[in-house]
Amino acid sequence: MLGGINNMAKIKGWNPEIKRQKILNSAIQILNRKEYHQCPIDEIAKNAGVAKGTIYLYFKNKEDLYFSVLINLIDKVIDIAENVQKNGLPAKKQLFLLLQRISNFIDTYRHLFLSIRQEVKPPPKEKLHDQFHKKIGELIKAISVIIENGIKKKELKSYPSGVLATIFLSLTSVIAHQKIEIGKHKIQQIDISPELLFKIFMEGIAK
Repeated sequence: MLGGINNMAKIKGWNPEIKRQKILNSAIQILNRKEYHQCPIDEIAKNAGVAKGTIYLYFKNKEDLYFSVLINLIDKVIDIAENVQKNGLPAKKQLFLLLQRISNFIDTYRHLFLSIRQEVKPPPKEKLHDQFHKKIGELIKAISVIIENGIKKKELKSYPSGVLATIFLSLTSVIAHQKIEIGKHKIQQIDISPELLFKIFMEGIAK
């Protein structure tokens, strides 16, 4: 499979990474408006402007493609965090802005996250599973950089940045659960807005 891609990469004008991203973007668009079982590979290929067989040059099967979509979404969140790092704002404002942007990102792809969560089983003990944990580590590192800068500038208390970044990331899990699971079942929601979660994160609960 990879040999075929490498050989095709030698053709003038052929860029395998661009083609792969095009397929991923197509899957993201379709999965964000349809259920997993309603998204045939044929439709993804047509939307991407490629032959159905081309998809199997890059992905082993449908589950492989959709797990790769999840990895791609994490990359997008990492990009959000890295862009926030560069805006020059104080660390507290950067962290709040990051939480808001991730919340908006979850809103944008809510249906897609729900489909993946319900239908796609992560491959056990395989490369993609390791890749998932690697990407989460990269995301925690990107958040840690914001926190470390805040500690150096005396804007934040001096706790281990990795621990704080992991706790901060858990806030996004709470937001995702509210938007995806509670929203799906139309359960009466409590106020767990990004603003409230951030206030608790920054101030704690002790008097």
